[in-house]
Parts: sequence; C-alpha cells; structure tokens
Amino acid sequence: MKTMHNINKWSFIITLLLYVTFYFGLLAQILLGGTQITMSVVLLIKWKSFSIKLKKHIVAYFFLVALYGLLFFTDIKNTSFMIIYMTVIPMSIAAYFLYLTYEIKKYQQAMNLESSLDN
Repeated sequence: MKTMHNINKWSFIITLLLYVTFYFGLLAQILLGGTQITMSVVLLIKWKSFSIKLKKHIVAYFFLVALYGLLFFTDIKNTSFMIIYMTVIPMSIAAYFLYLTYEIKKYQQAMNLESSLDN
C-alpha cells in the first residue's frame, strides 16, 4: 500500500504542476484518473483487510466518482461551470483519493507495527 500511495502522490503532484500549461494538466488529469480508478479496483480486491472507517472512505470515494460520472449526462458541461466540471471537481476527487491512500498506508503501517510487537 505504501507503493500505491507513492504512485498516487507523485501522479497527483505531476498533474498539478502540469496545470501551469492547462492543456498538459488536462491530459495528465486523464492519466491520473485512470491510475486512481485502477487503484480503487485493487482496494476492492483487498476490501476485507480494511477497517470500517477505511471502508466508509472507499464507499464515499466510489459515490463521488459515480456522482461525477452522472454529471456527464447533464447540461452542466455546456454551461459556465464547464471549467469547474473539467478541472476543480475531478482534482478534488483525486485529492480525496490521495487522502484515502495515505490513510490506508498509515493503517497498514500501524497493523504491521502491532503485529511485530506481538512477536
């Protein structure tokens, strides 16, 4: 999970840095989204190993992604909110997923420390 968090963190940082050129930021955001969706599938596979708190965060993340996906079918993309729809909302969801992977990494480290103390 530490590797997953580091990949996620650097993907997020690179995307933010590429937003200096806006166009490359949008392209990087597509890659970031794909990376995070792939990681979220891994989280679903490891679902049983997480605490209830982490499971709630994972469900909240999937809810946000689904809600954002449903917004695609509305007229919001044809309004003055298009920039927010294309940049702010997805990067906010990405930031939440970054927080989620950090919390998972922290949880895994605590569990490893606890199991090493038991031995």
